[in-house]
Amino acid sequence: MANRLIRPAQLPNPYQVLKEHGLRPKKALGQNFLVDPNIPPKIAQSGGLKSGDVIFEIGAGCGTLTHCLGDLAQRVIALEYDEDLAPIAQAELAYAEHVEIRQGDIRALDWEALADEVGQELIVYGNLPYYLSSDILLALLNRPQVWRRACFLVQLEFAQRVCAPPGLRAAGSISALTHLLTYPSLLFEVSPQAFSPPPKVTSAVMVLERRDEWASDVGDLKTFRKVVKALFAQRRKMARASLKQIHENPERLLTELGLDPKSRGERFTLAEIALISKTLSRV
Repeated sequence: MANRLIRPAQLPNPYQVLKEHGLRPKKALGQNFLVDPNIPPKIAQSGGLKSGDVIFEIGAGCGTLTHCLGDLAQRVIALEYDEDLAPIAQAELAYAEHVEIRQGDIRALDWEALADEVGQELIVYGNLPYYLSSDILLALLNRPQVWRRACFLVQLEFAQRVCAPPGLRAAGSISALTHLLTYPSLLFEVSPQAFSPPPKVTSAVMVLERRDEWASDVGDLKTFRKVVKALFAQRRKMARASLKQIHENPERLLTELGLDPKSRGERFTLAEIALISKTLSRV
């Protein structure tokens, strides 16, 4: 473990760290660095860490959040895509033997191999690039056996969509799978001024706690995904029309299930989507 406890005033300013190495944030990589020293400790403490947890951090950057995570966990593995930043983060965290910075692409990560390596379920953190947020979340939802909790800093609009229960207008297709497999919660917002360079949108921290059992019986996940995709592909279309791509007579199906065939896909609750999926799984 680290032999020091990082306080906000002690956190290195990422902008200054970059400047010392002659670097600037790379717009092409969607880099926005947290420069408000009060935010990283708050994020680290939001993940509900327990003694013995192993953290996997997506996007170490200059190591700002990594410093705080290293204070709270017995082991931290952080992945950084930028080949220029990875050695900087390694140098910044050289004092912490239990923290390892790796260079690589999260999109190529073998999640199962990582979980096998550490010998337990992962606690995942990350200040996610906005353009990769959906891909990263779906990668985790497709592998619920390798992680227990995730704490992400993402775009506020994305966090609201993920955390909104199906049936509400704010919900999207990703909301259904998230609520089926996890307990999602939006914890707090982060102003654009907390970053350098400041993004054009407000960010938010959300936490996903994996469920031990699905929230509803959907039959099988493959069918559930097909139903969700059909309902939300044209979310304002009536369900009797949107479900035609996966069932020959959706109006009769919905009527027999006690659901309104004229209801729009975006209006179905998780329980109603699960009922459709469970029924189609038997066909």
